[in-house]
Amino acid sequence: MPSNNTSSSACSAPPNPSAHDSNLVDILFTSALDGEYVRDQISGTYSEYTPHQDNGQVTPSNSDDVAPFQISDSQLVELQGLERRAILAAERDGDIKGAISQLTQIIHDCPAYASAYNNRAQALRLDGADPSAVLADLDSAIRYAQDDKTLGQAFTQKGIVIKAMEGDQDEVFNCFAQGAKCGNEVARLAMAKENPYAKMCGKIVTEAMRQLRTTSSPRS
Repeated sequence: MPSNNTSSSACSAPPNPSAHDSNLVDILFTSALDGEYVRDQISGTYSEYTPHQDNGQVTPSNSDDVAPFQISDSQLVELQGLERRAILAAERDGDIKGAISQLTQIIHDCPAYASAYNNRAQALRLDGADPSAVLADLDSAIRYAQDDKTLGQAFTQKGIVIKAMEGDQDEVFNCFAQGAKCGNEVARLAMAKENPYAKMCGKIVTEAMRQLRTTSSPRS
């Protein structure tokens, strides 16, 4: 995955989040994640599916080795309806396993429908599934995604999962950077929090302030 860690100034100040933004970022990395963020994230990822089309074929924009596939308008409407039912099973009825089963059937019927992978990854997280299964679905969502919303959510979820696993921090940052590039608000905030340059500069400033306080303290 290409790195987006370049910066014109190594110590450029990160975005200054508002109190609301700070609260949202805190939700990302606490136990509240599986309540507030997941409940928001799982809903409606199908709603802005805008594929890049060429003579009726949909060509995945995120992988050169995936063959073009076709999703007709009528099939897309049907998939979205089935996906809504799966989401409602999780959100309204609390039937996470039922939602997983329904989403799995959607994926079986249309293996290149990215949004179903994205939502199944959410449901698997809520069900406490092995992170490797979640990441496999997110990689499939990224592989097949044709709209920025689904792609951004998949990258954002992936960053959160890898961070929770205490995985490679560069990969975490890159996932959030990709999510932010797709317009995902949560990824934008998380990216600012995880920016390695900001972390490095923060440590430098903290150490400089500590030394300044030490040297300026009156000696007895």
